[in-house]
Amino acid sequence: ILCDKVIIDDKSAAYDAVQSLINAGKRKIALVTTVDYVSFGKLRTDGYTKALLDNDIPFTEDLIIKIEDIENCEVKISQLIKDSAIDAVFAVNELFAVISIKTANNHGLRVPEDLSVIAFTDGIISMYSTPTITTVSQDGIKMGRKAAMMLIARLESEENDEEEQYKTEVIETHLV
Repeated sequence: ILCDKVIIDDKSAAYDAVQSLINAGKRKIALVTTVDYVSFGKLRTDGYTKALLDNDIPFTEDLIIKIEDIENCEVKISQLIKDSAIDAVFAVNELFAVISIKTANNHGLRVPEDLSVIAFTDGIISMYSTPTITTVSQDGIKMGRKAAMMLIARLESEENDEEEQYKTEVIETHLV
């Protein structure tokens, strides 16, 4: 579908999140993500992988869990935390992060002392989780404002070109 878009750079944001874990001394970082046909999951996986490789941290597939069925994801995450001696989790969404924290607690691990967790999306779940979750801010208000401005500009445009030019605006992210 061709249209104007307001997005974030998922790969770069994931890279920065994983780099912050590495900068904090984490070396065995797991990824809890979606299956590859979900585009943002693939891009975030690419950012995760690149950060590890750029820091000479061995990349192993067994530290990546690709969730397709949300209802059974707790079992997969629990198995990862129990069996892999990880020191951090990078989750592509808040739900995966909260489940990782709950599962870590069930296995006697303290977050963030024993296991660090970073997630995408700084929504209400992250704010009210115990402990609160470090997140990649996607700044929904800024994205909405930019999208509204683009829509208004398109509606006010008097150009009736057969070949419409669509824009993609990229909003910066940061860790919260």
